[in-house]
Amino acid sequence: MSSFRLAWLSLWRRQFPTALSLFAIALAVGCSGLLLRLYQLSETRFSTMGAGGDAIVGAKAGGLDILLGSLNAEGRYPDFLPYKLFESLRQQQEVHFEDGAAATPSTIQSIIPFVYFGQFRHFRLVGTDESFIKRPRADDLLLFSEGRWVQQNGEVVLGATVAQEAGLKVGDHVAAQLWLSNQPSTETIDLKVVGLLAATHTMWDRQLYSSVEQAQVIFQNHESTIRPRSIWGGQVLHYFLVYLQPKGFGPLEALVNRRTVGQIIDVETEKARLNELTSVGKDVGFFVTMLVIILGSLAVSAMLVTRFEGLVVQMAVLRALGYTRKEISLWLVWEGFLLGLVGCVIGAVLDAISLPFLRQMLGASLPSTDLVPSSIWNSYPIWIVTLASMILVVLIPLIRVYRQDIHQSLRGL
Repeated sequence: MSSFRLAWLSLWRRQFPTALSLFAIALAVGCSGLLLRLYQLSETRFSTMGAGGDAIVGAKAGGLDILLGSLNAEGRYPDFLPYKLFESLRQQQEVHFEDGAAATPSTIQSIIPFVYFGQFRHFRLVGTDESFIKRPRADDLLLFSEGRWVQQNGEVVLGATVAQEAGLKVGDHVAAQLWLSNQPSTETIDLKVVGLLAATHTMWDRQLYSSVEQAQVIFQNHESTIRPRSIWGGQVLHYFLVYLQPKGFGPLEALVNRRTVGQIIDVETEKARLNELTSVGKDVGFFVTMLVIILGSLAVSAMLVTRFEGLVVQMAVLRALGYTRKEISLWLVWEGFLLGLVGCVIGAVLDAISLPFLRQMLGASLPSTDLVPSSIWNSYPIWIVTLASMILVVLIPLIRVYRQDIHQSLRGL
């Protein structure tokens, strides 16, 4: 009888201990793989943030709120800024203030309007203009996979993910819910799809884009809804995405922060701040992941050592029947390998089933599936560690095999 056959029969004859061992291995593999993939996702939490220039102007709310609200489509419905301020900055006209002071911005290379006014499913509808896709830097340009930019009210351009998930193409119509306050309205607006953006693998893929004029028409028609947030009627925006001339942030910061209702943030500075705030949590998560892997491996190893220790008499009988030390050693190796392999398969299935539910529960705490997919194959280090530990555990009974006194062991029968 071959060593593989011996391992199979040994596992099959002890069905309850085998099932218990498999359950322990599968649970350790599933939990460890799940934690490892969650850690990997947390590492990429903000990797899909859209590119939005050197600086962003938003209503005074804090730098991280402005950064995440504009480039990562997160958070509550933002406060408004006056559209006239945007026009003055774009045209680099002299800006006059209530105290009689005046200033002329001259450091702006390009400025992009940005305002939320609707939702389609879980995607946000943005009012902007053609400067959104025609950036001054080649790395930030957005390209069309099909169609064109909006030219009149009632038209919309879709990000790549929106078009893919909704199965939409140029010429189709979208019924978007109005979103003018913290809660979306039940009222909808019908928009014709005139363009599809090429995939960027950033948050820009997950939004719809129409004109600022379209947004302002909606605001004017629902002035009672936005009045508590706006003293400028429907002539408002949420953010200005700004590309600056070299060393242009300081002068513009002095103008916006001290003289207007807005707040300007440096994009790279806020990203660095964000990374500092999240790095501690990610490090703790990685430590807990490694701790669970180690504890799971130790628990399974202890169970298997106990299992193999119970096979001392059986090994002595096999030796008496003429099986060599090598054949018995191979039997033990095969038994550990089979337990580890089947346990890894079951654990991988548990891992694959559990992660989608956890991603849904955690919501915005993790990047979306279409932007950062997490394959079950990302858990392969756990499988390798598990199989290696199963084979290493076999070393303990192997030592017993080579030191075993057959006659002494058989006296216990």
